[in-house]
Amino acid sequence: MTVSKTNRITGEQLLNRMNEKGEFPAVLQHITEINVKTSPLSTTSANELASLVLKDYSLTSKLLKVVNSAMYRQFSGQISTVSRAVVILGFEQVRITATGLMFFANLQDKTTAQYVKEEVFSSFLTGILAQDLSKHLKMEDGEDLFICGMFHNFGRLLIMYCFPDKYEEYLELVAEGELTDEMAMQSTLGTTFDELGMEVADLWHLPTLIITSMKTIPLQEIKNRNAKIDRHRKLANFANELCGITINSSPEQRQEQLRSVLKKYKSSYSIPDEEIVQMMDSALSKMRDFADVLNLKQTDLCKLDLHSFKLQSDLPTVNVLDDSVNTLGEQASAVDSAEAPERFTVRAGAPPAPSITRNEDKPLVILDAIQEITNAMLDDFTFDPVLTMILETVYRGIGFDQVIIFFRNSKTNIMQPRFVLGQNVEELQMKFNFPVEESSGDLFNQALAEGRDLYIENIDAFDVNHRKPTWFRGVIFAPSVVLYPIIINRKAVGLIYGSYLSLGHHLNKQQLESLKTLRNQAALAIKLSSVGIL
Repeated sequence: MTVSKTNRITGEQLLNRMNEKGEFPAVLQHITEINVKTSPLSTTSANELASLVLKDYSLTSKLLKVVNSAMYRQFSGQISTVSRAVVILGFEQVRITATGLMFFANLQDKTTAQYVKEEVFSSFLTGILAQDLSKHLKMEDGEDLFICGMFHNFGRLLIMYCFPDKYEEYLELVAEGELTDEMAMQSTLGTTFDELGMEVADLWHLPTLIITSMKTIPLQEIKNRNAKIDRHRKLANFANELCGITINSSPEQRQEQLRSVLKKYKSSYSIPDEEIVQMMDSALSKMRDFADVLNLKQTDLCKLDLHSFKLQSDLPTVNVLDDSVNTLGEQASAVDSAEAPERFTVRAGAPPAPSITRNEDKPLVILDAIQEITNAMLDDFTFDPVLTMILETVYRGIGFDQVIIFFRNSKTNIMQPRFVLGQNVEELQMKFNFPVEESSGDLFNQALAEGRDLYIENIDAFDVNHRKPTWFRGVIFAPSVVLYPIIINRKAVGLIYGSYLSLGHHLNKQQLESLKTLRNQAALAIKLSSVGIL
């Protein structure tokens, strides 16, 4: 059986098929947006990257769990904001990690096919092995190698999910034993898993490093000491074969198959058998760091032990514990009591819109972030990353639909948006600026002139509507807002603005005090840095 070139499956067909399934359009659009806007030719800033990630609560949560896992343990302390992750880990590392998490974790959530779930699991395990091997071999870019390993079988995974019938045909041909693995792929797909994965990765504008790491290396090239093979590609191949032994081999077969793989890669990697075995079992243990990311249950975690080299063929049945786990986090008081802002409390009946962070998580998000911002300012810090962290904390911790930090242009006396996060970002950056006029009496200028924190639950309410500025309409209008002026030396140099695009939200005293603390941190950051704002 052969497949003509006209019937060849392409990368675009794979993406179209995922869109047709109706489960991935938003995820695929987000992946493409992140990688197009952050490609090497792009001028996207770290702040804009953080904003892109923050569009997806699930991605934000998973990314922060990964960067606080054993993989990144060399970074001391807890990373509680995406903004800080960008600063500490680097722009490129956050970009590719976010891409991997969006695809693999969402695929794990959407599929019901067991072999797809196992392939997602294997992808993460391959990444962990690649990173551990890089440390042993004293390669400095272990985080890159984690991503390279994770994406190595990207094309196979896409076919499993998008064209399961074709994948079954391929498996049948391989089982018959008359065709080589590559011939079976060509016969059913008109191409190879490698080529398909590389095509999609190229459409997503993933780094060349990742794309080339997907290519399988022929046996003769691996054994040839003089072959010029990219080290990331070679290590990804090696880690993938080791992972295959861990996942697919019975306990009785593992030792023999390991010897075969180590002999194959002997010219490149001279690592004692016992150290390789230790790394393979250690990688299984580290998979527990991804339990939340991949929605692994207690039963799944118990099964990890079944893949260990330490396993004996007569291992007794594992007793599965209850899946429920209670997680306790340290809580500390991080805000001082503060005079409440002036509050306009006219109620509205509309239900609140869903926020980016679950309500029960918001207090800890704020407390952790306030401490992290404080720690950042104790080091040699730069202004923009700290203000971005403050912006993100207000957005995630309070749950506004839009957050803006304005700064006053000393020449034009106009408040201009400098940091923006949330809905309609581009339009707000272009249109949302306003003149500072102390005599105007509108709500914005009142807050600036008097240094007064304002919380307006309904700006159209009878007692405040007459103080709504005429320019606050159209795309920039929001019915519920907070205004927290940034005052230095009795002069309003900036403003923190948060808004809800629907009525029915209510901020409690703790949230309002947290806003004041974050505003004070912004003022302190200005004082400690020389950014030409004053």
